[in-house]
Amino acid sequence: MQYLAICEDDLLFQFMRDVATEHGEVRFLVQDEAVARRIKRMGGKAWHGDLLKEETYKKVKLHHIDQAVIFLREPESQDRLCKLLRIMDKALPVVLLTNDKNGKKDENDPLVRQIQLTHTFREFWAAHLLDTLNRKKVENIRALFGEEKLHILLQHDPDPDAIGSALALRELLGRNRPTTPIVTFGGVSRPENAAMIRLLDIHIERITYEDLHKDGAKLAMVDVQPPYFDKPLGKVDLVVDHHPKRANFKARFTDLRTPYGATSTIFTEYLRAAGIEPSQRLATALLYGIKTDTLFLERGSNLADLSAFTYLYPFANKAMISRIERPALPREDLEALGRALSRLQLDNGVAVIHMGEINREDVIPQMAEFCLQIEGVEWGVVSGLVNDRVVISVRNVGYVKSAGEIMKRLYDDIGSAGGHRAMAKAVIPLDRFKERYGEVSDRVIRDAMLPMIVEREVEQIAHG
Repeated sequence: MQYLAICEDDLLFQFMRDVATEHGEVRFLVQDEAVARRIKRMGGKAWHGDLLKEETYKKVKLHHIDQAVIFLREPESQDRLCKLLRIMDKALPVVLLTNDKNGKKDENDPLVRQIQLTHTFREFWAAHLLDTLNRKKVENIRALFGEEKLHILLQHDPDPDAIGSALALRELLGRNRPTTPIVTFGGVSRPENAAMIRLLDIHIERITYEDLHKDGAKLAMVDVQPPYFDKPLGKVDLVVDHHPKRANFKARFTDLRTPYGATSTIFTEYLRAAGIEPSQRLATALLYGIKTDTLFLERGSNLADLSAFTYLYPFANKAMISRIERPALPREDLEALGRALSRLQLDNGVAVIHMGEINREDVIPQMAEFCLQIEGVEWGVVSGLVNDRVVISVRNVGYVKSAGEIMKRLYDDIGSAGGHRAMAKAVIPLDRFKERYGEVSDRVIRDAMLPMIVEREVEQIAHG
């Protein structure tokens, strides 16, 4: 590609000098000979001349140019130059860099695009400021840990987002499995997650509360926060998570980013800031973590998640992700899902199912996700009994819903509850649930949640 950058001085050269090696060759046309010489001394190709005269562009040979980029500070001059170029070459694509309230553009010319400089600089500075912030955070994280053993603690039955984040933390610290094991108090039961750790050769050790700080081991937590656990954890060195903060806790380093759709996004930003190119294994784990927590960027995500996903995609093994996503479904899971569907109650677009006693907690969110595929359903509310705990999972199809807020208001004072706008979860001790509601049933849960869901829907409609 051949670009022609037209500017009164060398401003465009400072911003476009790397385009030559990345996308093609850039020739610079400036007003003054001294500026042209300065550009040439810095390795650029430059000409000078009257920017508003036809003779100048005959020397440049416009028929070799694939696109022109124009930045003149006077809107009238920029408009005149654009018209001049169009007279000389009717098929030349032109990009106009303008100030917010300046610049003119012929709306009937599809080959002219206008870009406001404030938008360009806002994106440029936002990215670089965030990169600088993340670089500082990486330095702080590395300063926390010396030669001591480090446990990276995940939630019970950890999901792909937690697993990918743990791998990334270990990579950031330059550690290995013996010195920095990934641990959990539970096991990995969901078929997709078990397939992930098997296919990517990830080892997650089961640990007890008593062994958490054995031999002076330090403690890091990713995709989870200390209040999630039933017992005190002792001294916590690091917490990185994208879930809302449910209760106060102490840690030497904390990075909570609720607007993000995945903790893997945070760690991808850390890696980029540290200049670490992820291995195929790490990129696959992080990409799958973002994909699962945001439902392929459809829910609960923002531009940071999209940027991280785009960055990781070329490094990841997409065929491996396809294998992870299609594990064998155990017969008992299929039977449990079948029984659950027979109990479905539907009211005002809200599907409610109580699955009764189940062995594996992960089938509850699976069923909530499946409910959204039923015609007319906008909310899926599924509950089950798991080891003397009532587990409730909520999903919805919208972007302005309030799943996390509703669950928090209903259940956080008797258990642990919260989440995001489109997905949320509550875990309540069975005795405390019965103390408040008398019994555990789809009727009780529906009667508690439905009025609040309808109320929120009405409020959202009223506010447009």
